[in-house]
Amino acid sequence: MTLRSLTRVCLVSLGSLTALSAAAHHSFAIFDHTQTMTLQGRVKSFQWTNPHGYLELEVTAGPKDVEHYTLELTSINMLRRAGWKSSDVQAGDSVTAVIAPLLNGDPGGLLLELKVPDGRTLVPPVPAIGTFKRTQPQP
Repeated sequence: MTLRSLTRVCLVSLGSLTALSAAAHHSFAIFDHTQTMTLQGRVKSFQWTNPHGYLELEVTAGPKDVEHYTLELTSINMLRRAGWKSSDVQAGDSVTAVIAPLLNGDPGGLLLELKVPDGRTLVPPVPAIGTFKRTQPQP
């Protein structure tokens, strides 16, 4: 194989890898930037994983009705730099979450703020967090 051919193969491979990693990540366009929701519920699980952390939350919607929400967080690297620890949230914790809901109406969203049982309010380092308009909680 000539040097020129080897260079082409390397460039094509590098371009393919870059395109795959860019396609694997999504923007915040799937979340509603015009309103927030405040949820009170019990943590089913807290996933301290890459590329994003996730919080599974069970919210009581009626006497016998529990709605399950999947809340996305930023990367654990960003969370660590903002002072979060994997032990901050435990399954069974009663929490209050402020989220940017999913645009499609599914029960889920982007976590913007989390009040944990010890009284602390944890704010994930969401890029451009100011673009999410805060709305008053519904009674």
